[in-house]
Amino acid sequence: MVPQTKIAVPLTLLLCIAFTGCSNSQPSGNAVTSSPTHAAAVAAPADQDNSKVCALFNAADAEKIMGAAMKPKPNRGSTVCMYEEVSARPNSVGTGTVALTLIQHKTAEEENRAWAQLKEVRHLQPGEKNVQVLNGIGDEAFFTGNTQKGKVGVAGVIVRKGNSQFMLDNMVLEYVASPDALKAVANRIASQL
Repeated sequence: MVPQTKIAVPLTLLLCIAFTGCSNSQPSGNAVTSSPTHAAAVAAPADQDNSKVCALFNAADAEKIMGAAMKPKPNRGSTVCMYEEVSARPNSVGTGTVALTLIQHKTAEEENRAWAQLKEVRHLQPGEKNVQVLNGIGDEAFFTGNTQKGKVGVAGVIVRKGNSQFMLDNMVLEYVASPDALKAVANRIASQL
Protein backbone atom coordinates (compact mmCIF):
# COMPACT_ATOMS: atom_id res chain seq x y z
CA MET A 1 0.00 0.00 0.00
CA VAL A 2 1.31 3.48 -0.90
CA PRO A 3 1.41 6.01 1.98
CA GLN A 4 -1.05 8.89 1.60
CA THR A 5 1.70 11.53 1.78
CA LYS A 6 3.39 10.05 -1.31
CA ILE A 7 0.10 10.44 -3.21
CA ALA A 8 -0.88 13.81 -1.76
CA VAL A 9 2.27 15.71 -2.81
CA PRO A 10 2.17 14.72 -6.52
CA LEU A 11 -1.61 15.22 -6.60
CA THR A 12 -1.25 18.71 -5.09
CA LEU A 13 1.42 19.63 -7.62
CA LEU A 14 -0.70 18.29 -10.48
CA LEU A 15 -3.73 20.31 -9.35
CA CYS A 16 -1.57 23.40 -8.91
CA ILE A 17 -0.24 23.10 -12.45
CA ALA A 18 -3.64 22.32 -13.93
CA PHE A 19 -5.54 25.17 -12.31
CA THR A 20 -3.07 27.96 -11.72
CA GLY A 21 0.05 27.17 -13.66
CA CYS A 22 2.10 27.62 -10.45
CA SER A 23 3.93 30.49 -12.10
CA ASN A 24 5.61 33.46 -10.51
CA SER A 25 4.65 35.75 -13.38
CA GLN A 26 3.08 39.15 -12.85
CA PRO A 27 -0.69 39.29 -12.45
CA SER A 28 -2.67 39.53 -15.66
CA GLY A 29 -5.24 42.22 -16.34
CA ASN A 30 -7.89 40.03 -14.74
CA ALA A 31 -5.96 39.32 -11.55
CA VAL A 32 -7.19 40.54 -8.20
CA THR A 33 -5.20 43.42 -6.76
CA SER A 34 -5.67 45.42 -3.61
CA SER A 35 -6.07 48.93 -4.96
CA PRO A 36 -8.90 51.41 -4.40
CA THR A 37 -9.93 51.05 -8.04
CA HIS A 38 -10.19 47.31 -7.59
CA ALA A 39 -12.64 47.79 -4.72
CA ALA A 40 -14.83 49.91 -7.00
CA ALA A 41 -14.58 47.34 -9.78
CA VAL A 42 -15.69 44.60 -7.41
CA ALA A 43 -18.63 46.72 -6.28
CA ALA A 44 -19.77 47.38 -9.86
CA PRO A 45 -18.11 45.22 -12.51
CA ALA A 46 -18.22 46.66 -16.02
CA ASP A 47 -20.73 44.04 -17.13
CA GLN A 48 -23.02 45.04 -14.22
CA ASP A 49 -22.83 48.84 -14.64
CA ASN A 50 -26.40 49.80 -15.45
CA SER A 51 -26.07 53.53 -14.71
CA LYS A 52 -26.92 54.46 -18.32
CA VAL A 53 -30.19 52.50 -18.14
CA CYS A 54 -31.05 53.71 -14.64
CA ALA A 55 -30.52 57.31 -15.79
CA LEU A 56 -33.61 56.74 -17.96
CA PHE A 57 -35.69 54.94 -15.30
CA ASN A 58 -35.61 55.69 -11.58
CA ALA A 59 -37.37 54.60 -8.39
CA ALA A 60 -39.90 57.45 -8.67
CA ASP A 61 -40.95 56.09 -12.09
CA ALA A 62 -41.34 52.59 -10.62
CA GLU A 63 -43.37 54.01 -7.71
CA LYS A 64 -45.77 55.76 -10.14
CA ILE A 65 -46.32 52.47 -11.93
CA MET A 66 -46.69 50.25 -8.84
CA GLY A 67 -48.30 52.73 -6.46
CA ALA A 68 -45.91 51.62 -3.71
CA ALA A 69 -42.48 52.46 -2.33
CA MET A 70 -39.74 50.87 -4.48
CA LYS A 71 -36.04 50.13 -3.97
CA PRO A 72 -33.29 49.19 -6.46
CA LYS A 73 -32.77 45.49 -7.15
CA PRO A 74 -29.07 45.40 -8.11
CA ASN A 75 -26.90 43.03 -10.14
CA ARG A 76 -29.23 42.52 -13.08
CA GLY A 77 -26.61 43.29 -15.74
CA SER A 78 -25.65 46.36 -17.70
CA THR A 79 -28.84 46.49 -19.79
CA VAL A 80 -31.39 46.21 -16.95
CA CYS A 81 -32.54 48.65 -14.28
CA MET A 82 -34.92 46.96 -11.85
CA TYR A 83 -36.83 48.07 -8.78
CA GLU A 84 -38.78 45.99 -6.30
CA GLU A 85 -41.38 46.88 -3.71
CA VAL A 86 -39.87 47.79 -0.35
CA SER A 87 -42.31 45.40 1.34
CA ALA A 88 -44.94 42.95 0.21
CA ARG A 89 -48.53 44.12 0.16
CA PRO A 90 -50.97 42.58 2.66
CA ASN A 91 -52.25 39.21 1.39
CA SER A 92 -49.69 39.30 -1.43
CA VAL A 93 -47.69 36.34 -2.68
CA GLY A 94 -44.52 38.47 -2.77
CA THR A 95 -43.04 41.81 -3.79
CA GLY A 96 -43.62 43.19 -7.25
CA THR A 97 -40.91 44.46 -9.58
CA VAL A 98 -40.65 46.86 -12.47
CA ALA A 99 -37.71 46.62 -14.88
CA LEU A 100 -36.38 48.53 -17.84
CA THR A 101 -34.30 46.50 -20.28
CA LEU A 102 -32.55 48.60 -22.91
CA ILE A 103 -30.79 47.10 -25.93
CA GLN A 104 -28.94 49.39 -28.33
CA HIS A 105 -27.52 48.15 -31.63
CA LYS A 106 -24.73 49.64 -33.75
CA THR A 107 -26.54 49.37 -37.06
CA ALA A 108 -30.10 49.48 -38.35
CA GLU A 109 -29.58 46.01 -39.81
CA GLU A 110 -28.74 44.56 -36.37
CA GLU A 111 -31.75 46.31 -34.86
CA ASN A 112 -34.07 45.07 -37.63
CA ARG A 113 -33.03 41.45 -36.95
CA ALA A 114 -33.28 41.81 -33.17
CA TRP A 115 -36.65 43.57 -33.35
CA ALA A 116 -38.08 40.86 -35.62
CA GLN A 117 -36.92 38.20 -33.14
CA LEU A 118 -38.34 40.06 -30.16
CA LYS A 119 -41.70 40.52 -31.89
CA GLU A 120 -41.83 36.80 -32.60
CA VAL A 121 -40.81 35.72 -29.09
CA ARG A 122 -43.20 38.13 -27.34
CA HIS A 123 -46.03 37.53 -29.88
CA LEU A 124 -46.27 41.22 -30.74
CA GLN A 125 -48.89 41.14 -33.47
CA PRO A 126 -52.13 43.08 -33.70
CA GLY A 127 -55.00 40.78 -32.78
CA GLU A 128 -52.99 38.62 -30.37
CA LYS A 129 -54.66 38.17 -26.98
CA ASN A 130 -53.62 40.90 -24.51
CA VAL A 131 -51.49 42.76 -27.10
CA GLN A 132 -52.24 46.35 -28.04
CA VAL A 133 -50.46 48.51 -30.62
CA LEU A 134 -49.44 51.84 -29.07
CA ASN A 135 -49.26 54.84 -31.36
CA GLY A 136 -47.05 57.83 -30.59
CA ILE A 137 -44.39 55.98 -28.57
CA GLY A 138 -41.09 55.53 -30.42
CA ASP A 139 -41.10 54.10 -33.96
CA GLU A 140 -43.20 51.09 -32.99
CA ALA A 141 -44.64 50.09 -29.63
CA PHE A 142 -46.85 47.47 -28.03
CA PHE A 143 -48.59 47.05 -24.69
CA THR A 144 -48.90 43.50 -23.37
CA GLY A 145 -50.98 42.43 -20.41
CA ASN A 146 -54.48 42.07 -19.14
CA THR A 147 -56.20 45.03 -17.50
CA GLN A 148 -58.78 44.49 -14.78
CA LYS A 149 -60.60 47.40 -13.15
CA GLY A 150 -58.02 49.81 -14.59
CA LYS A 151 -55.01 47.95 -13.13
CA VAL A 152 -52.47 45.42 -14.42
CA GLY A 153 -50.38 42.68 -12.88
CA VAL A 154 -47.86 41.16 -15.28
CA ALA A 155 -47.67 43.67 -18.14
CA GLY A 156 -45.19 45.48 -20.31
CA VAL A 157 -44.54 48.12 -22.92
CA ILE A 158 -42.15 47.07 -25.67
CA VAL A 159 -40.74 49.88 -27.82
CA ARG A 160 -38.45 50.31 -30.80
CA LYS A 161 -36.83 53.67 -31.42
CA GLY A 162 -34.07 54.02 -34.03
CA ASN A 163 -31.36 51.45 -33.32
CA SER A 164 -32.69 50.85 -29.80
CA GLN A 165 -35.40 48.73 -28.28
CA PHE A 166 -36.58 48.54 -24.72
CA MET A 167 -38.96 46.60 -22.58
CA LEU A 168 -40.58 48.19 -19.55
CA ASP A 169 -41.96 45.19 -17.69
CA ASN A 170 -44.17 45.19 -14.62
CA MET A 171 -44.20 41.93 -12.68
CA VAL A 172 -46.66 41.47 -9.84
CA LEU A 173 -49.32 38.78 -9.44
CA GLU A 174 -52.06 41.08 -8.17
CA TYR A 175 -53.75 43.69 -10.37
CA VAL A 176 -52.32 46.77 -8.64
CA ALA A 177 -50.13 48.59 -11.19
CA SER A 178 -51.16 51.50 -13.38
CA PRO A 179 -51.14 50.78 -17.12
CA ASP A 180 -51.37 54.53 -17.80
CA ALA A 181 -48.23 55.22 -15.74
CA LEU A 182 -46.46 52.30 -17.47
CA LYS A 183 -47.25 53.82 -20.88
CA ALA A 184 -46.37 57.37 -19.79
CA VAL A 185 -42.96 56.32 -18.42
CA ALA A 186 -42.28 54.32 -21.60
CA ASN A 187 -43.18 57.35 -23.73
CA ARG A 188 -40.78 59.56 -21.74
CA ILE A 189 -37.95 56.99 -22.06
CA ALA A 190 -38.53 56.72 -25.83
CA SER A 191 -38.34 60.52 -26.14
CA GLN A 192 -34.91 60.45 -24.46
CA LEU A 193 -33.37 57.91 -26.84
